[in-house]
Amino acid sequence: MWIRELAVAGQDAEEPRVASEHEKEKALSTANSIFSALNRYSKLTGLVVCGKRCDSVGIPALSSSLNLSLGRIKQSFVLTDPHLPDMPIIYASDAFLSLTGYSREEILGCNCRFLNGPGTSVEVLEQINQHICSEQACTVHLLNYRKGGSSFRDLLHISPIRNASGKVAFHVWVHLDEGAKYDFNGLTPEVWQLGAVGAVRVAVRSLSASGSLLRPSQ
Repeated sequence: MWIRELAVAGQDAEEPRVASEHEKEKALSTANSIFSALNRYSKLTGLVVCGKRCDSVGIPALSSSLNLSLGRIKQSFVLTDPHLPDMPIIYASDAFLSLTGYSREEILGCNCRFLNGPGTSVEVLEQINQHICSEQACTVHLLNYRKGGSSFRDLLHISPIRNASGKVAFHVWVHLDEGAKYDFNGLTPEVWQLGAVGAVRVAVRSLSASGSLLRPSQ
C-alpha cells in the first residue's frame, strides 16, 4: 500500500506546460551565471552562500521506483547528472540533509560546490574534477560547510554510476563527517561508503534496463 502511495505522490509535481529547449537553455544559462557570482562572493567574503533553484527548470525528475529504491539507502549521499550544465544534484538522501542542514528544495539543481567555503582545498577540488572527467572513482578528505556555517571534515567518495548499457548516468557523492560517531557494523568507513555506492548502482542498473529511471512525461 505505501509503495502505491509513494508512486501517486511522485506524480503531483507534474508541470502543466513543457518548456522549449531554447527556454530551458536560456533559463539554465541565467541560473548558472547567478550561482557563479554567488560562489565568487562566497570565496571573497568567507560567507557560505547557497541560493534556491527550482528543480523543474531543466532538471529531470527521477521515477517513483528509483526514488523509492534510493530512499532505502541510509547513508549520506547525493546523485548528480553529468549530462546537464554544471552537473546539478538531482537526488539527495535524508541523511545528507541531516548532515548539512539544508532542505531538499534548497539543493536540488545546485552543484555540490555549495558545501565549499574559505577552508576548502582548491587542490582537492581539482583532483575531484580530474577523476570525474576521466569517469573514475575517488576518495578524498575535504573541509566542507553546513548551512549554518559550521565546518566538518568530509570523507567524500565519488563514483560514476553506469546504466544497463554501460554509459555513465550519474555520479554518486557519499559524504561522511569524520568528526561524528557512527556504527559501521565492524566495517571501515571506506567500505561502508562503498556499500552505498553498490546499492545505488544496483538500483540504477536494474531500473535502467526497464527504462524507468526518469518520470515518463519529462
